[in-house]
This record gives sequence, C-alpha cells and structure tokens, in this order.
Amino acid sequence: MFAYSLNLKQNRMKNSKLLLVLFFTASLACNQEKKVEYPPFSARQVPNKGEKAIVHGKISNLHVYPHVNEVVLTLPDFSLTGEMHLSPIDSTGEFYFEIYPVVPREFSLTPIEDRLMIAPGDTLYIEHDFSDITNTRFSGSAGVLNQQIARFRNHYLGRYSFSYELPYMDYKEACDQQLEETFDKLEQFQKEHNTSESFNLWADKQVRLDYYDALFHYPTQHFLRTKEDLTEKEAYYAFLPDVEKTIDEDMILISYFKVMKWYNIRKGFGLDPIPRTQEKPFSVDEAMELYYSVPGNNFFSQFSLSTYLSLWTKSNSTKEIEGHEDRLGELITHPFLRATLQNEYNRIRDFKDNPVIYSDAVMGYNRQEVVGTNFNPDDSANVVKHLIAEYPDKVLYVDVWATWCSPCIKEMPHSVVLHEEFEGRPVEFVYLCMGGGHEQWQETIQKIKLPGIHVYLSESEWQDQMKRFNIKGIPYYLLFNKEGVLVDFGHHLRASIPETKTAIEELLEQ
Repeated sequence: MFAYSLNLKQNRMKNSKLLLVLFFTASLACNQEKKVEYPPFSARQVPNKGEKAIVHGKISNLHVYPHVNEVVLTLPDFSLTGEMHLSPIDSTGEFYFEIYPVVPREFSLTPIEDRLMIAPGDTLYIEHDFSDITNTRFSGSAGVLNQQIARFRNHYLGRYSFSYELPYMDYKEACDQQLEETFDKLEQFQKEHNTSESFNLWADKQVRLDYYDALFHYPTQHFLRTKEDLTEKEAYYAFLPDVEKTIDEDMILISYFKVMKWYNIRKGFGLDPIPRTQEKPFSVDEAMELYYSVPGNNFFSQFSLSTYLSLWTKSNSTKEIEGHEDRLGELITHPFLRATLQNEYNRIRDFKDNPVIYSDAVMGYNRQEVVGTNFNPDDSANVVKHLIAEYPDKVLYVDVWATWCSPCIKEMPHSVVLHEEFEGRPVEFVYLCMGGGHEQWQETIQKIKLPGIHVYLSESEWQDQMKRFNIKGIPYYLLFNKEGVLVDFGHHLRASIPETKTAIEELLEQ
C-alpha cells in the first residue's frame, strides 16, 4: 500500500518537476547539446565561474547577540568545509555577498538560515531580526522560493527519531509511515501557500533525502547496539533505485553529499550493517567501473564517481586524478562537478607547492604582516606552536583524540608500532586529548602502553585546535617537518596505513 501511495505522490510531482527543469536548466542547455571540452586537471585552470549571484541583507536588534559580528555563507562541495565566504555585519546590520554558484544550488547562511537556494544571476535580499528569528523575510528574484523554504522548515525538521534498537524491518516500516505522513503535510502546505514550482521540487527532494539518510544510518547503529545482522537486505534496501532518481542535476542540495557518501559505502562494501574492510582500497579503474554505472541518470554516475575521488582530495592527494585524467575528462563533464573537483585539485597542488604559506597562516606566524603586531592573546591556547618551539629540528606527528572515541583508540596500538620503528630518530609523537575525563585519559594511555608526548587539553585549548586546524571530527592528525611547517593534515594520516610511515620517512630524509 505504501509503495502505491508513494508512486501517486511521485506522479503528482512529475509535472511540476518538468516545468522547473525548463526554468532552472536554460543556462545549461548549451552544455547538454554540445559537449564541453575541458583542459586536464593538471593544467590547474581556474574553472569558469559563470554568472554572479548577490546575497545581501540587514539584521536588526543586533544587541540580542552582541558577539555575532559576521555572516558566513557556505556553498556545499566536496571539500571538508564547503566553499566559505565571510561578510562583516556593519554598524547598521547590513551584510553583502557576491558569489558564483555555477548551477542552482543550496547554501547555508550562518547565523540566519541553514537551507537556502540560489541560482546564477539571482538576487536575494534578507531581512532578519535577532529578536524574532522565525520570521525572516526574503525578496529579490530568489525571494519567493526562499520565503517558502523558510516557512516550510519552521514546521518540518526532517528528523527520524525512532529507536535504533527496533528490528530492521520495523524501523523501515516506521520510516515509511513517517515519509507518507510528511508528504501529506507537504501537500497541505503547498495548497495553503500556493507554492512555486521551484519550491515543490526542492521540498520533494529534501523530504526524500532525509528519509534515505535515516535508512542508511540505521543499520550500523542497530548492529552496534544489538550485534544483529541484516538478513532481509533486498527488502530493506529496496529504496536504492529511488536514490538514483532523486539525485539529479535539477538543483544541488546539501544533503546530496551525505546521502551519496552512504550510497557509495553500501555499493562499494556491500549491504552489511558494518561494511567489510577490503585488503586494499578500490583502484580508480575499479571505482570508475563500479560507481559510473547508473543507467538513465548520467549526473548521478558522475556525482558518485566524484564522491569517490573526493575521498582522495580530502586526503590531500591528487595522484588518483593525475593518473587517470584523460578518462576522467570524458566521464566527469557536468559544470558543477568539474569545477568543484578542479578547485579541490588546485587547492591541494597550491598547498603541496608551498606549504609554508598555509602553515604560517594556520599557526599564526604571519600575524605581523597581516595585523601589524606579533602579539596574539590566543597564543596561550596554541598548544602545537609551543610544542614545535620545544622540540626544534624534529618531525612532529600529532594525534588529536578523545577517550570516548573508539576509532581513535583503535589506531593507538599501530602508533606503538610506529614509535618502535622510529626509535632513536628525530621524530616526536604527540597526543592531544580533547576530553573524556582526566582519569580515563591516564588509564587509556597506561592500558595501551602508549609512549610519546601526552597533553590533556583544557576547554580553551581544544576549542583553539578545532578552529585553528579546521577539525570536524576525530581522530585527526597533523604532520610537521623538521622546520615546523605543517606539511599534511586530516583523517587519513592514521598510524595503521603504510603511507603514514612513508610520509614520516620522507620528512626525515629531507
């Protein structure tokens, strides 16, 4: 019965979707009719930005949140942070952005709204009151769409809060029921507010993506709690073909990136609750065959393959792209996907070519030239800077962890092995604990018999590390050469992978 009712809702959305495709993709028609020839990634060409969009506005009653002095606009992409733009809030409460979205695209605007839409050529003016945050007003060419999105999201949170201890199919049935009820509420909202075609398409996608994310997230959480395997895999994952239809080029939503990551994990490692670890990761050739395989939705295939490639760019590696860029040039041709990967490629190559510039900015060594003074009151919390000064002429391998982080602790026996292999050489292993209790911290170190330099961070110190090194999750690693320059960073520098040992050895030989 549910499948039938969902199909009816899909049919109701079909006509509105076709209209919006015509509205939103007129600027891309030439790209669809005539194949675009891109230069190789290694040419490091700056991608064509396309038409400019303007987002601006005014915030009233600033005194309610006196510590807020800037607005952050974030466009989602394959980087860890997204494409971030900052605008100060002036004395009258006004802020202003000029951005290049490339395609119709969702973005967040902190601290105003976390889901807004913009397209090339759009203008969006926002009136926001810190004393009445649920009644933001929008105008400009993108005003109607965003006003309707904000109104809908005041009532719809997209949460699926069912217990992870529910049996597999009971959980899915509960999610199915909630999805159907949400579509009923959405249909009523559309009638009451005479919603635009662009909103109808956005809402249909967002509701479905929230549902997919809940179903993807549940199996691992259930298995961790109950150790029960999923026996009805085909029935549970019957929604996968719907995922392949929902993620298309009509508009780029923030949720695309999270749902596609889940999709790739399940497709690459099977439909088990806990993905089985391969002896070696997929090669790029294997990934191209595996992920570029969805019939009828070429954009989805491109997005899936780009998501795989982003695993490497997040690890500050470009060799996977460089070794296959002729083939990738034929497969990844969508303007948004191509531009996003090219920007990531350029960022990594710029960093690799001259890590000192980035390192000095992160560590605050360029403060004199930027703000005219070397004095920095935040330096007391800059633990890593003090450690570099304390251990000159040594390679520093920094592990950021917490006692409650099981993936962090799982890596530590491998760190013990690294200690032994580099014993007597100019390498220091540093462990910065971000929390979990001082007593538990000491017990964990003693239990693993983990040597090295151990620091239990104060609240101000761990907040400084998170902000300074853009740490979004742990374990997280930093690697400094003997000159104190940050040469690599990220989740990928785990002690258990051979590449980490190789990276340390290369720094010792310099």
